[in-house]
Amino acid sequence: MGVVRACLVWLCLACAVSVSAWPALAAAPRAPEEAPVVAAFERARGALGAGRGAEVLGMLTKGSVARLDAVRTAAHAGDGPSLDRLDSAGRFAALGLRRFLSPAELRQMKTGDIANVALKKGWLGPNIISQAALGPVRVKGERANAVVLVDGRPSLVQADFVREGGQWRIDLTQLFNTSSAMLDSFAAIAGKSERQFTDELLEKLAKRVGK
Repeated sequence: MGVVRACLVWLCLACAVSVSAWPALAAAPRAPEEAPVVAAFERARGALGAGRGAEVLGMLTKGSVARLDAVRTAAHAGDGPSLDRLDSAGRFAALGLRRFLSPAELRQMKTGDIANVALKKGWLGPNIISQAALGPVRVKGERANAVVLVDGRPSLVQADFVREGGQWRIDLTQLFNTSSAMLDSFAAIAGKSERQFTDELLEKLAKRVGK
């Protein structure tokens, strides 16, 4: 999963796994209320595609940025209390950062710097980013969501948006929650603790990156 590899969760685009058995969706006219939501998504996609990961932080909800900052703080500290305050996905991301970045790098980096490094190292899957788009957008009050399309086909990822201060921003709350639930479920199926499952999965990813 892209969330795992990237170890950052604004990586909603990185998680987009195309389901090739589903047909590509034909382009349909957008309703007027969809336009600003799509524009917010396109700004983030454009920044990621251009390697400007730090810029995307300004396009996220305050809650999303706070959760990402907590991941960076825990990765830097590396102690039990800091990790325990995170959910499963947050702990996985923090431990992943500790594995793939040195302590010296983590000390110097802010959350935006880590986003830039993730793009530079190719953790976010540039091809997926360039091929990503939004399906039909459902707007309800101050919230909106849409399935992320990859190469015109639905992925397993939903993009969520919240209007803050009159501006649509990407909300990663559900992505964190879903990722945590999946990690917990996979660990239970494997008959392992979350930490044991996480360590083994990160080890496999490290070997893959090393190839």
